[in-house]
Amino acid sequence: MLRRLSQKILPTFCALAIVACSTAQTEQTFLTGTATDSLGNRIPGVKVVAVDNATGLKRETESTSQGTYQLADLPPGVFTIQFSKDGFSTFEAAKVRQRVGQTGTLDVTLQLAGKKEATTVSESLVQLDKVDVTLGAAVEDKQVDELPINGRNWATLTSLVPGALDNGAGDQRTIRFAGHGLDDNNLTLDGVDATAVFNQMQREYVRLTIPLDSIAEFDVKSQTFGADVEGGTAGGQIAVVSPSGTNAFHGDLFDYFRNDAIEARTPFNRSSPNPFLLNQFGAGAGGPILENKLFFYANYEGLRQRLDGTQIGLVPSPNFVARAELESPALTPILGAFPSGTSPTSKPNVWTYDAPGRQIDNEDSGMIRFDYHFSEKTTSFVRFNSDQAFETTPTGNLTALTLYDTKANSGVFELLHVFEPTLVSEFKFGVNQNFYHSGTESPLPYTFSISGFSSFAGDSTSDNPSKTISALDDWSWSKGSHTLKFGFEIKRDFLNQGSSSKGTLSYTSIAGFSENDVNSASYTALLPLVRQRKNEYWAYVEDEWKATENFTVNMGVRYNIFNALHAVNDEAVPFDFSTCGGFCPRTDSYFHPRYDDIDPRVGLAWSHGGTVLRAGGGIYHTDGQLDDQNLPISNTVQQYSFNSANPLYGGLSYPLTPFLAIAEGGGLGVVSPRDLDRNRKDDYVAAWIASVQQQLPFNILGGASYVGNKGTDVLTTTYTNLAVPPENVVPYPAFGAVSWRGDVGNSTFEALQVNVRRPFANGFLLSANYMWSHSINDDSIGGGESDTPQDSFCRACDKASSDDDIRHAFNLSAVYTLPFKNRIWGNWELSAIATAQTGLPVNITVDRSNSAVPGLFSIGGEERPDYAWGAPLAPVNGSTPNLWINPAAFAVPANQMFGDLGRNAFRAPGISQIDMGLSKFVSITEKLNLRLRADLFNVLNRAQYGAPNADLSASNFGAITSTISNYATGRGTPRELQLSAKVVF
Repeated sequence: MLRRLSQKILPTFCALAIVACSTAQTEQTFLTGTATDSLGNRIPGVKVVAVDNATGLKRETESTSQGTYQLADLPPGVFTIQFSKDGFSTFEAAKVRQRVGQTGTLDVTLQLAGKKEATTVSESLVQLDKVDVTLGAAVEDKQVDELPINGRNWATLTSLVPGALDNGAGDQRTIRFAGHGLDDNNLTLDGVDATAVFNQMQREYVRLTIPLDSIAEFDVKSQTFGADVEGGTAGGQIAVVSPSGTNAFHGDLFDYFRNDAIEARTPFNRSSPNPFLLNQFGAGAGGPILENKLFFYANYEGLRQRLDGTQIGLVPSPNFVARAELESPALTPILGAFPSGTSPTSKPNVWTYDAPGRQIDNEDSGMIRFDYHFSEKTTSFVRFNSDQAFETTPTGNLTALTLYDTKANSGVFELLHVFEPTLVSEFKFGVNQNFYHSGTESPLPYTFSISGFSSFAGDSTSDNPSKTISALDDWSWSKGSHTLKFGFEIKRDFLNQGSSSKGTLSYTSIAGFSENDVNSASYTALLPLVRQRKNEYWAYVEDEWKATENFTVNMGVRYNIFNALHAVNDEAVPFDFSTCGGFCPRTDSYFHPRYDDIDPRVGLAWSHGGTVLRAGGGIYHTDGQLDDQNLPISNTVQQYSFNSANPLYGGLSYPLTPFLAIAEGGGLGVVSPRDLDRNRKDDYVAAWIASVQQQLPFNILGGASYVGNKGTDVLTTTYTNLAVPPENVVPYPAFGAVSWRGDVGNSTFEALQVNVRRPFANGFLLSANYMWSHSINDDSIGGGESDTPQDSFCRACDKASSDDDIRHAFNLSAVYTLPFKNRIWGNWELSAIATAQTGLPVNITVDRSNSAVPGLFSIGGEERPDYAWGAPLAPVNGSTPNLWINPAAFAVPANQMFGDLGRNAFRAPGISQIDMGLSKFVSITEKLNLRLRADLFNVLNRAQYGAPNADLSASNFGAITSTISNYATGRGTPRELQLSAKVVF
C-alpha cells in the first residue's frame, strides 16, 4: 500500500513543487525514541499508543525492526504513552508534555513479562531534543500566563529565547534574531501567515492581533531550521498555536488596570506624570460539545487607553498675522490655520501656543475555534480571529491630529489524516487580511516648515487593504530508520496601496514667510489605490535518518519561487536605469523573478546519556518584505521638487499652481522616481551552528552554541544618477538623484550563545540566555531598514558594526510558587523578567551642502565628520546624559572631501530592567478560583536612556533627550504598577 501511495503522492509533490509563507509543521510536535530490553537489545514490533489527556485523542504506531518509533504530528499537550508487546510487561508514561515545534525523545526499557509497570515520566526524561539542530525554544503556557508583560503584548516573550535581540520597547518592531533584520522575521498562527502582509510586523499601536488568551504556546526558531520550516524569510520563525477546547469546561474573566497615580516620573519630566489610564479586559471559555469528538474555544479582549499631554508650540503673533495678510494675501489660509497663541514671547512676531492634547487607543480582539475528531485517524479544526485597533494622536506641536485604523482578520481550516501509523498528511487553507488606514487631519494641504514657528502638518491619508490566501499540505512518512517529510504550498498576495500626501513647503525665516518667499518645496499628486498581486510557491523534502540509536542525520532541500509583484491593469510604472534607461513600459514586470533559489540544509545530532552534540547549516533565500518590492507604484503619479535657486521660475511662492504648470511642461523633471533593479537577485543567507546540550540536575537543561551567518545579495538602498567628479555631471540630466534599491548589500553575524532552561515543574520555571555577538554590514539589513551610504560609490567604506549590533545581551525569566501552605501565606506566586544589554552603535554625522562633498553626493544626512586623531570619543570626565559624546573629537571635513570617521563609531548607553509580578490564588469553590495580581515594571526605576543626538552640527550634539521608547507600555518606561484580577473556572 505504501508503494501505491508513494506512486501517487510523490509525482504530485514534484509536479506542484510549491510552498508559501507558512511555517510547515512547526505548530505540531513529534515524539521519537527506541525500545530495548533489559540487556540493551532493540525490540521490534512494540505497540506505542499516545492518548491526549485533555481530549482523548489517540494515536498509535509500532517500533521498527531497529526498535525505533516515531509519533508524528501530535498536537501540543500532555499525553499518556503506553508501550506493549507480548512477552514483556507494559510500560506506561503519564504526563508526557509535547511542546509546539519540538521533537521529544522517550527511550524505554521493557522488562520480561510480569505485572504491569505504570510510571510517571518526569519532563527531564523527554525534554532533550536529540534530533533538531535549530537555535530557538518553545515559549510554554506558564510563561504566557504568568510572566509580567507591560501592555500584555505577546511579542515581548519572543525576546526571551536563544538568539533573540531587542533594540527597543520589546515588540514586533524591535525584536530580531541572529543578526537578521525585522524584514526577515516571519509570523504564523496555526501554521498560516499572520504578518501585516505589506511587511512582517504589526503596527506599533496594535497589541492584540493575537491576544495572550488566544495563545496556547508558541515556538521561535532563530536560525538553522530545517527544510520543512521556513516562511520565505531567513530570520526568526515564530509559530503561534491557538488553544482548543477539551473534555472539561474551562475559562476565565480578567481585568488589568493602570493609571498615572501609580507611575514614576521620567528622567526628562520631573513634574507629575501625564494623566494616563489603561484598562485591558476580557473573557474566554472552552469545552466539549460532544465528548471526545467536538470541542470549542472562544475569547475576547478589549483595550482602552488614554494618555493626556500638553501641546506647546510657537505660532504667529496677532500683529504678525495682520501685517502678513496685508503684505501677502496668498498666505491667509496658512495664517488662519495656525491656532491662536496663548501668551507673547520676547520676540514680537512669535507667541506660544499651549493647549491640552490626548492620545486615544481602542482595540477589540476576538477568536473562536472548533475542533472535530472524525476518528482516531482523522481530525480537523477551524479557527477565526478578528482584531480592530484605532488610535488618534496629536501630530507635532499644534492642532493637527493623526488617525490610525487597522482591521486584521485571520482564518484557517486544517484537516489531518493518518493513512497509516507511519504516514500522516496535514492540509491547511488560510486567509490573512490586514486593512490599514492612516491619515492626518489638517486644514492645510501641505506640510509647512517655517523657521521660527512650529511646523504644521498637512492633510494626508494612506490606505493599505491587503491579504494573503494560502493552501498547503505537509506529509510525514516513516520507513525503517528514515522519516521523510515533504510538502508544498501556494500563496496568493494581494497588496493594495494608495495615498494622498501632497508635499512640503519650507521657509527659512519669519521675514521670508511674511513675504511669501518659499525656499524649497516638493509636490506629490494623489496616488489612487494601486492593486498589486503575485503568487509564491515553495516545496521541500527532508529525510530524518536515525543512523544509529544515538546519531541522527537530517538532510533536506527547499525550493523557492517568490515571483515579482505586478499591478492589475498595468497601474504601476517600473523605473530602472540599467534595463530601461529610466521609465519602463507599464506592461513590464517590477523585476525579473528568479527560478534558481534552491536551499540545501543538513543537520547532525549525536547523543550519549544526557549529552547532545549538534552541528548543521544551510542556505536560506528571501525576497524581502512586500513593501520593499512596490517601488513602481511611486512612479505612477507626478512628483516634483522646487528650489528657489532654480532660474526657471525666478523665486517660489505659495500657492504652487504656476510652478506645477512649469514642471508639468517638462521644466523640472520628475523629483525622485524610485529605481528598483529589475535584475536583482533574491537575498540569500548561509547559516551554520555547532552546539552542545547537557541534562543537569534538578530538571535543568543547559546549552552552549556557536552560530554564524553570511548574508549576500542583500536588498538595500542607495542613490543613483549622482554627479561624478571631476565633471560633476549627472548621467541622466532629466532626473535628479534617484533612490535605488538592489542586491548589493552584505552582512555577517557571529555569536556565542549560552542558555539554561527548566520547564515549569514542582512550582518552579527558569529560563536564562546570554549571548555575545557581533553583527557587521555595509548599511544593509534588508530594504526596510537599510541606511544610505556616505559615498554611494563605496559601500565598503561603510562596512562596520550594524545599527543593531548588541555585543552582550542577557535575559532571565522565572516563575516560582512560594512554598507556604496555610490559608494566608499559601498559594502565592512570584514571577520576574530581567534584561541587560550593552548599547547600540551611534553613527556620528555632520550637515554639509552638496557643493562641499565630492560629486554632489550629500544625500540623506549620512555625511560623517573627520576624526581628530588621538582625541577620546567620550568626554574627558566621562559620558553623561547631558554630554555623551566629546564634540572636540570631530571636525568638519575639508571642501570636496569625505569625512574619515568610520560608520557607527560610538555607542549609546546600555539597558537593564527588572519586571516582577506577585499573584495570590484564592480558591472560591472546587472549580472556581480567583487570581489577584500586581505587576511592577522597571522595579528599580532605572532610566533607560536612548541614543544621543549624533548630528555634530546641532546645538545639542551629544545630549540624550529621550528614552529607548516613547510608548506608555513595553520596555523602557519609568516604574509602573499594574493591578489585575482574573477569575478562572
